[in-house]
Amino acid sequence: MYNKYEFFSVNQDGPVLEITINRPNERNAITFAMEDELDMLLHTATDDDSVRVVTLRGAGKLFSAGHDLKEVAEGYIKNAIPSGRDPHRIPKLRRMWYFPKPIIAAVHEFVGPIAIDLVAHCDFVIAAEGTRFSFEQARMGAGIIHWSPLVFMFPMRVWKKLTMMGGWFTAEQGLKWDFVQRVVPPEDLDKTVRAWANEIALVPPEQTKSARIGIHRQYELMGLANMALVQNNFSGHGAQVDREFFRRVLQEGVGKAVKFRQTNSDGSITQI
Repeated sequence: MYNKYEFFSVNQDGPVLEITINRPNERNAITFAMEDELDMLLHTATDDDSVRVVTLRGAGKLFSAGHDLKEVAEGYIKNAIPSGRDPHRIPKLRRMWYFPKPIIAAVHEFVGPIAIDLVAHCDFVIAAEGTRFSFEQARMGAGIIHWSPLVFMFPMRVWKKLTMMGGWFTAEQGLKWDFVQRVVPPEDLDKTVRAWANEIALVPPEQTKSARIGIHRQYELMGLANMALVQNNFSGHGAQVDREFFRRVLQEGVGKAVKFRQTNSDGSITQI
């Protein structure tokens, strides 16, 4: 049932469905096709009564670099689509938001823009020591995510710094805001996540489903469902420097484009 996916490796161990982002050679960069595939995977797991808990990991050296910048650059430069995808589509919360079962994210090394939003849709986050959560693409190219649960998860000035300056923070800082629930040595990450999954699996699924759906509906009523209404077609894109950044992504590669983006940036200031 769970062995037909292009971008994810999936393993079921008892009541725990283990999903791994499986593009290590591309730093687990997330594409639109991957987002659609994850939606299909979760749709299947929704109706599978043998699954009580889902865990989400990243294969290889890091969790995920964020969105695939080449894909966005092609949309921006070649097709004149500011966000890389049809700007007229209706922005909405991810399928993960409406998934009725608990999701635990296991993150390590680096969590880039969009990947942070993916993690925000999970219920709990276990991070390896030294993990860096980055919104540095907001300096140019990333735009702003207006319809994400992240706005409810950070203090306002943290969210402003991330989106206005292209900031970043450590797992230990995320722990202070309860964005991260545990920070553990890298060698203990899988063991800790499995222990959490086993603990949650002991709770009757009717209880976890009721709690997850009910809490999410409460946040929707507080305004989360209407966040998309403040979204404009450019998502923060539009500056000439954005175009130059994406041109470099296509012509020189992501590494050189990122180096260009970070020119004169002081990481000690942009860190939360």
